[in-house]
Amino acid sequence: MKVGVRAAVVGAIAIVALALLVLVGRWEERRHADKENAKILRIREAVGSLDRPRPTGFRILNPFTCLTYGRDGNKYALELCVDRTGRVVEAIDRRGGTPRIATLREDPGAATVRVDRGEVDRLLRSFGV
Repeated sequence: MKVGVRAAVVGAIAIVALALLVLVGRWEERRHADKENAKILRIREAVGSLDRPRPTGFRILNPFTCLTYGRDGNKYALELCVDRTGRVVEAIDRRGGTPRIATLREDPGAATVRVDRGEVDRLLRSFGV
């Protein structure tokens, strides 16, 4: 096989391999976002209404804002972190021995669970923020 033909074949194989890696990466990204969104939704449902019972605390993590909720004597049992549009980008469940964290901080645009950002801001103001 001539050197030029061999180089073309190797180049074509490299392009196909690279394309496959891109496809696998995108599939994994979607799979990860779906799994994290499902976990975030479960924690969001455990919180229930954002204002009843009232949050026990908050954290400001630019560009995210987090509200904590008490359960069974633990003031920080549940936590929801939202971006400025109301997407829940992280949720933490501390009700067991080991905190369960669901996060899409690395890709907030993939978050599908939402809360009313105006309600979050109102609750923050009740804390004097």
